[in-house]
Amino acid sequence: MTPPTIVWDFNGTLLDDVRACLDSLNSFLRAHRLPTLSRDDYRRRFAFPVADFYQSLGMRFATPFDWEALGESFHLRYLFSPHLALQPGAREAVSAIRARGLRQGVLSALEQGLLEVQLRQFGLLGAMGFVCGSRNYEGASKEAAARALNLQGPVLLIGDTLHDAEVARAQGWRCLLCSAGHQSPERLRAAGYPVIDALTRLDLDALLA
Repeated sequence: MTPPTIVWDFNGTLLDDVRACLDSLNSFLRAHRLPTLSRDDYRRRFAFPVADFYQSLGMRFATPFDWEALGESFHLRYLFSPHLALQPGAREAVSAIRARGLRQGVLSALEQGLLEVQLRQFGLLGAMGFVCGSRNYEGASKEAAARALNLQGPVLLIGDTLHDAEVARAQGWRCLLCSAGHQSPERLRAAGYPVIDALTRLDLDALLA
């Protein structure tokens, strides 16, 4: 059998950035005099596209430029957060896949330049055969980018949101979801794909069987 290509989501899957995102989001909610979210509230409600999620919290944007400006401001706060770290088991999982000679890469809604910076910062860039991010800070769908990758043979997408499940299903890829990130395990299980609670529980032998 042809070994699969491993496609990683980044934010929430390889990178534990939930606290950093929540802190930035709550700062905007306070500025708009809207109720802030707890971590559990956030994981129950977060969704793609991110603009729709923000609007569901009561934020309104008069023009697309308002949303673009907010996205840039959000990421400036996010970048300086002290709460950015790799998920437990992430480095080991990437290293194990590389040691087996399997192709792996990243498909992310994060802006391309920032994605590459963070992968380099956390020492993962050299292990990736491809890095596909967004052209902007909008946090929109990844489906078009997934199609553009035009990956041949079996593919396994490892992510942390229902949108990752949607992308995998649309491409005919296998999918594994990790509930350590931006959405709760209850929501992820509804997608119908296997769910693990941490990358430390990633069983590579079982995935490749």
